[in-house]
Amino acid sequence: IAEGGRVDQEELLVTYHRLERMLSQMYQTYQNRKDACINTIDHGGNCDYEVPEQLALRALYPLSWLKVEGAALYKSQPYEARRLLNQAIDGFTDSTLILLAPELVRENLLGRAFAERELGKFEHSEYARAIADFKQIIKDGPSTRQYRAAEQGLAGTYAAMGRMNEAQGLTARMAEDTNGPNQRGLEMLHLRELFRAEAVESNPGKREQLHRQILDFIRVRQNDKNSWAVAVAATAQFAPDPIAEFGGTDDGFQNWFLANVLYYKHQPLEAAKYYWAAGQSGKYPKAYKYAADLYYAQGRLDMVEKVVDEIASHPGSPDAQWAAYMRFKIPRIEWERGGKRSATLETRWTDGAQDYLKQYPHGQYAFEPRFRLAEMLQRKNQYLMAASQYEQVAGNADYEFTARLNAAECYYHMLVPQGAHNQPGNPAATTKLAADRTATMRALRQAINLEPAAERYVSVSQRHMLHESRGRAILMLATLLESEPAVDYRQVAGLLTGYEAQYPSMNQHFNQIFEWRLEALRQTSQYAELERELANLVAHDAGTAAQNDYIKGIGLDFWKAHQAKQRAGAYADALEDAKLTAITYEYFERMVREDKIPAKDLTGTLSILGESYLARNQVDKAEAIFSQVAKADPGSPDANAGLARIAQMRKNYRDALDLWSRVESIAAESDPLFYEAKYHMAEILAQEGNVNSACSKLTVTRGEHPNLGSPAMKAQWGELQHRLCVNHTEAQG
Repeated sequence: IAEGGRVDQEELLVTYHRLERMLSQMYQTYQNRKDACINTIDHGGNCDYEVPEQLALRALYPLSWLKVEGAALYKSQPYEARRLLNQAIDGFTDSTLILLAPELVRENLLGRAFAERELGKFEHSEYARAIADFKQIIKDGPSTRQYRAAEQGLAGTYAAMGRMNEAQGLTARMAEDTNGPNQRGLEMLHLRELFRAEAVESNPGKREQLHRQILDFIRVRQNDKNSWAVAVAATAQFAPDPIAEFGGTDDGFQNWFLANVLYYKHQPLEAAKYYWAAGQSGKYPKAYKYAADLYYAQGRLDMVEKVVDEIASHPGSPDAQWAAYMRFKIPRIEWERGGKRSATLETRWTDGAQDYLKQYPHGQYAFEPRFRLAEMLQRKNQYLMAASQYEQVAGNADYEFTARLNAAECYYHMLVPQGAHNQPGNPAATTKLAADRTATMRALRQAINLEPAAERYVSVSQRHMLHESRGRAILMLATLLESEPAVDYRQVAGLLTGYEAQYPSMNQHFNQIFEWRLEALRQTSQYAELERELANLVAHDAGTAAQNDYIKGIGLDFWKAHQAKQRAGAYADALEDAKLTAITYEYFERMVREDKIPAKDLTGTLSILGESYLARNQVDKAEAIFSQVAKADPGSPDANAGLARIAQMRKNYRDALDLWSRVESIAAESDPLFYEAKYHMAEILAQEGNVNSACSKLTVTRGEHPNLGSPAMKAQWGELQHRLCVNHTEAQG
């Protein structure tokens, strides 16, 4: 690391000194204890010095190695580097004099030999000592753990001394005899020595011989991916000029290898040049595409086109399909870069797309030319042909999703009646319209289902665009479903669940979406979910008066549904709608309570809230609401009617009659409460025994207002009049 210069040298020195202080302190502490113990023995005492001695040695071994490494940090300060190496040699030597285990002796000999080799850079006589130590370890045989490291160290020492033949011979033999990670390391070492030898060789003949050795060593390993990777990395690191070393030849292998080295060194345009040359040799057909890919990545479309033309001239090339695709892709890119204005480029990419699809209708790259042709047809309003092409797009999740969405939009355009053929009553037009609706909804469903998979393979920005497109597709499908003669409410409910949270950019459609979802949930009797939806709706204050009106409309729809179900005898569902009305309109009661909206501005809304409480037999809550309204507006027919009903339910007929009389006097004749008041007044009069007055009121009112406001009231009126008055007359007779 230090030699490579890839770190902050000062920072590394700080770390080195911290380690050196720690290990020195450990070593000195136990060495002092050992010396004290020996001193005790010398003076006739008893002491076991083996434990401190062993602990001192355990610190001395890493301390000695640390000093070898530390010397590399001081390569610009020879005096300090030599001092550290000499200290390391002394440390390893001291250990060999004390240790008995052969394994540990070899470990310290190995450390001393490496230290001697490094010291040889300053004092050449140390090389001989290093060689002697390495050979001493090697003499113990290849079964020892230090054998291979000693061989490598010996080869490195020969190389440092300039004895290249001996170094190369040793590393070559080691590389042949070894496998696995060790082999990779030895191959790297051997190539390093060869490149270094070549760099210092002044004899042209010998330089050429070394070049051949390098080339042959790499060539025989080209089919071993691990050895090949080592060769590329070693050449990139140790060859001073790879292009001078391997370029300027028509040898396909050298061009192929050089291209790999240059790519490794992040020189893409140079690498592309030699990949192309390797492809031209006929031995590396895939090299053409590598060259084209690199040119493409660097924006050199002119060079890509030349490579593509050359590939196309070889029909048997494994990249012939790719070349056909690029004959569409390149002019398409140039057309887009030119602002899509060039008719010539448009013709070229269109022809390229059609040629590709003719040769490879289901090819690896068919998705893009087919998609682009469909886009062109869509722009020309040829919706049916465009949709047909879009529906064949496959093989790329992103394109496939967008294609299905675009197909749906094409069919959607076709739904708009055009010309005489689509006039109402035309059977052919009706059949076509139904077919187009079906095709549109099928394409939209496909797009919606495909989008999540498409998101996994694109960038964050593209993912956002795809996600928003899915939101548009859902809105389009919901719109079509809502316009069906028989709405599939269960599908609508599932489709629109959580829509607002998932697609915030579609907020201009949120009110409509919410209403559709509520109606779908109501139609499918999902009342618990409805309650959650409404609770979320009214959890926060509306920001505008328009939003308050929107909430009023939601509650009114539920109240009307309650009334309709009540009339139809669906009492259980009617009660659910009354509950939903209350949840919605309690928002306005809170607004009044918090002095945010005056009660006099909400008399009708609050009266419906009171009625919803009455419908669910929550009489006390209803009375509180009606009283609140009556206080704000004493002339409110709804509030007085509500209080009258409660008084009548409690058999407080006097108050009830008074309240109904008030309703009778303030309600307009067009208001159903006008007739309801008279009806209940007659009821109360009869219950108090004044049947004649009751019958008189019923008869007079019916004479003055024959329709009685509504058929329902007319029927109810007739039943009461028959029960009270006809039976009463018969009893008197």
